[in-house]
Amino acid sequence: MTTASIGAAAALAVIELDAASAAQVMVSRPAVFGPILGAVFGQPALGAGLGVIWELLTLDEAPIGGHLPINATAAAGACLLLCLGPGGAAPEAAVACGAVVGWTHRRFEGALRKRRAACAVRCETRLSAGNAPFLGRTAWLELGKQAGMTFAVLLAVLVLRPALAQWWPGAPDSLQAALRLGLAASPWLGLAALLHALKVIA
Repeated sequence: MTTASIGAAAALAVIELDAASAAQVMVSRPAVFGPILGAVFGQPALGAGLGVIWELLTLDEAPIGGHLPINATAAAGACLLLCLGPGGAAPEAAVACGAVVGWTHRRFEGALRKRRAACAVRCETRLSAGNAPFLGRTAWLELGKQAGMTFAVLLAVLVLRPALAQWWPGAPDSLQAALRLGLAASPWLGLAALLHALKVIA
């Protein structure tokens, strides 16, 4: 774990807020931050390639309303943190782990969203009593919780990275072959998801 990787995890935790919590100017999309993260670690082609793959795989679903799909920012970010830089894990292993991280983040985010329902009740109670609802403070606090949760998840990924990189070469051949096949097929699966998304829009 290096200062650069910790800084990257912190940056990802902040831009993840763009996915649904704040701004929504698309900087949280894997196709946007993937090449940048790759360039930071001296592997722009790998960063861009994996960013585009995750973009295509997750483009068909967005966190709109109560719908909470796999978190694309967390999944792609974890994948990139695992494989970029010296001593990184194999891309096929990183993609698989990224999917697990994305679904794990989804569960944590769902729990945070349920807790946020109480914020509305507290603000309503303050308003009913003629007091200031402190909407700004409440919003910043909730954004901080979201970013802190994302950072904790990505920090756990960095802690596990050396173990994954060391274990993967000795992993069962069948598992390695399956994940390599999955990585090779992922662009085509992503293109299929893109075509489905375009069909829905049309």
